[in-house]
Amino acid sequence: MKTRKDQLTPRQQAFCALYVGAARRNAALAARMAGYAESSSHVTGCQLLQKPKVAATVRALEAVNAQDMNVTRQDVLARLLEAAALAKQQAQPSAMVAAWRAIAQAAGLYGPQKAPRAAQRAETSVRDELERMSDAQLRAMMAAGG
Repeated sequence: MKTRKDQLTPRQQAFCALYVGAARRNAALAARMAGYAESSSHVTGCQLLQKPKVAATVRALEAVNAQDMNVTRQDVLARLLEAAALAKQQAQPSAMVAAWRAIAQAAGLYGPQKAPRAAQRAETSVRDELERMSDAQLRAMMAAGG
């Protein structure tokens, strides 16, 4: 069955629905449940989420779910802040950490970050230097404590 370029395949649609629903935002599980190969489901799930049409569909489904539950991002953050304050008041550090972790995730603070280019270049040059060294040179360096 051919699909138009602007449409998701039935399996992609199933992935989106499962990712937002039963798989509870676990891309690998959603990919397996949608019928993608189990051995590469973690890669497939990640790749699917990077496709603009799949990502847009997921966002739309999440928006529908939020509307159906009559909850907004601000509501969730407000309740999490209340929970963090209560945990602090009751001197429960693990509950405070859990609340702040959830707040950070909801605020998008745990998104992917790239190292600055200078740090990437330095890491690459050290790796290259180590790969060029012979086994004897590496042993000598380790014996010297470096």
